[in-house]
Amino acid sequence: MTDDEFFDEDLAEFEPMFRRIDDAFEQALDPIPPRLLAAARDAFTWRLADQELAELLEDANEGELVGIRGTSTDRRSFRYAAGDFVIRVHLTPVTLIVMVEPPLSVACRVATEAGTDAHRTDELGELVIDAPEMPLRVELDLPSGTVVTPWITG
Repeated sequence: MTDDEFFDEDLAEFEPMFRRIDDAFEQALDPIPPRLLAAARDAFTWRLADQELAELLEDANEGELVGIRGTSTDRRSFRYAAGDFVIRVHLTPVTLIVMVEPPLSVACRVATEAGTDAHRTDELGELVIDAPEMPLRVELDLPSGTVVTPWITG
C-alpha cells in the first residue's frame, strides 16, 4: 500500500463530516445584528489601549454664545494636554492645523473612517493639511509615547 492509498483510506472515514461542513457554508446566513456589529467595532478600538489619550483642556466652541448675531464661526479649536506637551488642533472647512507645544517635529497621523494618513509636524511643531472628513482624530508619536486625541465629530 502506498502513502497516497493509505491517506485516501484515512480520509474516507471523515467524508461525512466534510460534507456537513461543506453544507454549512452553502447555507444562507442571517445578517449580523447591528448591536453585535457595533460591539465588534467598539472592541476593535481596544487595539489602541496602550496609547495615551490626550486630555481635552479646551474646546473653543463650548462657550460660544447662541442666538447672538455675529458669533458664529466655521472654525473649531481644541487644546489637549499630553504630559509635558500641549497639542492644539484647529479645524476649518478647508484646513486642519495641528500644533505641538513646545515645538517638536514628530510623526503625526490623522485617522478618519476612510483610513489613516501619515504626516510629520515641521521643526516648529506645526502641520497644515487639507481638512479631512469627520469624524477624525490625531495621533502623535511624542518622546513619551503615542498620544491620541479623542474623536472630533463636528
